[in-house]
Amino acid sequence: MWHNVKKQTLSSEARLAKIERDKEKIHSYNKLKDEIFKIRNEGSHTVEFLNKLTDLLGLNPEFYTIWNIRRETLSSLFHQHQLDSQSTLEDELKFVMVLMKRYPKCYWIWNHRLWCLFQLGKDANWEFELGIVSKLLSMDERNFHGWQYRRVVIENLETHDDLENLKINLQEFKFTSSKVNSNISNFSAWHNRSKLIPKVYHLVGKLNYQDEPLFQSKESLLLHELTLVNTGMYVDIDDSSIWVYLEWLLSDCFFIDELSNDKYHDILNDQLKIINELNDLEITDNGKDNCWCLKAMIIINELLDNRSAVRPLLEKLIDIDPLRRGRYIDQLDSF
Repeated sequence: MWHNVKKQTLSSEARLAKIERDKEKIHSYNKLKDEIFKIRNEGSHTVEFLNKLTDLLGLNPEFYTIWNIRRETLSSLFHQHQLDSQSTLEDELKFVMVLMKRYPKCYWIWNHRLWCLFQLGKDANWEFELGIVSKLLSMDERNFHGWQYRRVVIENLETHDDLENLKINLQEFKFTSSKVNSNISNFSAWHNRSKLIPKVYHLVGKLNYQDEPLFQSKESLLLHELTLVNTGMYVDIDDSSIWVYLEWLLSDCFFIDELSNDKYHDILNDQLKIINELNDLEITDNGKDNCWCLKAMIIINELLDNRSAVRPLLEKLIDIDPLRRGRYIDQLDSF
């Protein structure tokens, strides 16, 4: 079984037949590839050549060199006025969409789509792109290509109007909230959240915007996010995205630069207490410490400059996490 799909067992005759079919496909693919490079070396950019590139990318969209040649060919054909740029680029977006549905995690398809949109300039429909990426993330909410693309789309939807930009980014913040609430393991949503929080906070302050109480102070915002993360710890203690986001909350200068030392230490100690209690539950249930809890305790104790508490935690990790034993020993040596 692989991803709940039962593995097919072929008879020897069927396997041999498949090998022969694959040989034919490989031969045709290599013949087309060699022909493309020969034409390219001759410096010939024609519509017929563009069609050959389309055929090859349909077979293998991971061949990034062919995407580069395609952009080179399109640019040349536009320059020679052999193709109308706007209608061709709109068709190109349709071609890319077909491939994107089949290969949603191929870097080069996403890159080429952005290239087409930037070539369209003011005629690019970024609202439509937001709808596309929203649909994609509803089907695969952890596709980091989609999240990265979404950030680019939002940047291109922004204008010179700060109020409009605030509304756009607040909507994005709420979008990440919905994704985190539906799946606490969505690392990309947490990451996007860390990019949005400083941006939204800055715009709220600049506009003196009072309709979002959460963003009126960094302290209240930090405490809100910590509550969200603490809930996530109890939902899935072994989810790495929660612990990475916790480290950002507790150590990023965006939050800590404006906190008094006393307040900052209180927050760190509160988190240390919560994580200790959670780890105690793990010991009761599973008979051993939780690795993520111990790692978080190390980070917090280091932020508190409580170095004496770090050594015993590292020694426990050496015992319960042998895969990373060397790393923990190096950390111990640094003391």
